[in-house]
Amino acid sequence: MARRRNEQARVLGPYANRGGFRVILVREDGTRESFFDATRVAADERIRQLTQACKVGERTIRDAMKEYEVYLLEDKGNKANSVDQTLRKLRRFFPDVELALAALDPATCARYYESLRRSKRIPPRRANGTRAPATVPISVDYHRNTLAESKSFLKWCVKREWLASNPLVDVEGVGRRSHGKDQLRIDEARRWIARATELAEQGEPGAVAAMMTLLMGMRCSEIVSRVARDVDDDGRLLWIPDSKTAKGRRTLQVPDPLREMLLELCRGRGPTDLIFGAHDRGWPRLWVQRICREVGVKEVTAHGQRGLHSTLAVEAGVTARAVADALGHESFKTTARSYARPEAIGHARQARALQALVGVGARSEVQADLGANVGADTVCETKRSAFRYAGTDRRDPETPKGPASLRDP
Repeated sequence: MARRRNEQARVLGPYANRGGFRVILVREDGTRESFFDATRVAADERIRQLTQACKVGERTIRDAMKEYEVYLLEDKGNKANSVDQTLRKLRRFFPDVELALAALDPATCARYYESLRRSKRIPPRRANGTRAPATVPISVDYHRNTLAESKSFLKWCVKREWLASNPLVDVEGVGRRSHGKDQLRIDEARRWIARATELAEQGEPGAVAAMMTLLMGMRCSEIVSRVARDVDDDGRLLWIPDSKTAKGRRTLQVPDPLREMLLELCRGRGPTDLIFGAHDRGWPRLWVQRICREVGVKEVTAHGQRGLHSTLAVEAGVTARAVADALGHESFKTTARSYARPEAIGHARQARALQALVGVGARSEVQADLGANVGADTVCETKRSAFRYAGTDRRDPETPKGPASLRDP
């Protein structure tokens, strides 16, 4: 007799079969699927997983991802772009999103990570829509970040009681992460700023955006999302009401050389009009690298320019909390690990130790030049100091550019 439709799904077995064991999944529509395992222990584990899948209505990985997306957007309040990146990573990690979520086991998840770790980067699309062959391995940072995102996703599934346990909990990331990006040297930064200023004065808004990564330590996403009303107090302040982190919501002092440039870009725009128009967050990075090419220095990223900003601030003696606040970091640990160069932190500590031991005369030349402005936790004056440090303060042409140790001979 044919089985009636729309009955409850069930699991049958295990049955001894050809030296192994067979398990049968009977779905609600009456269709059957057989699974074969070499040992009774493996077959029993298969039954447990399939039974769990039946209890949750055979929720697939895709189904869970859709609900996870809603959770990230509505409950956690993550930005849409951030959520999109998370889902991209999850789809890369889990190749078969139609697989029942409860069918995931430690061995399968370990294979997924190993496959990801040995995969290649997906090249960008060409103008004709095609892609170049994938030849470059993905970075350690990428596959470890993707593993971390996947662990968080499955941990959330456990909390929802869709999984009995997290099958990724014992999978460890492989390889050493690289913290921080390449930064320009001081002389290179001077040449970079000089060219960026020329382009900005010629009416190139991209050059202004690029300068904001170095001189204000802003994220690319923060730059392209600024609207006219964020430029306040006659161009002296820039409001960042929303950002990647809670600490990212802050107000920055605008350095004098950027003040008039930003005011000019805001003229004729409504309060909620984007200062730079519609651009994706990669736009400032492209301008940073274009200026690098034009002045013949190593191409760095916008992230690297933020790092140089923090390096200069730490060297100048700005407190750890002030530097982290200026960059929108929750903790100075993030700044120290991925932004400020280690020697900058060491130099600042050494200078403070020497000052404590032998008095004011032991202050470094950098601190002597900037100490009046950065003795307190005031980020605003630090911005002006950064221009003098990089040798680009054009307010007083008679003022020597930068600390004595860095001035041109």
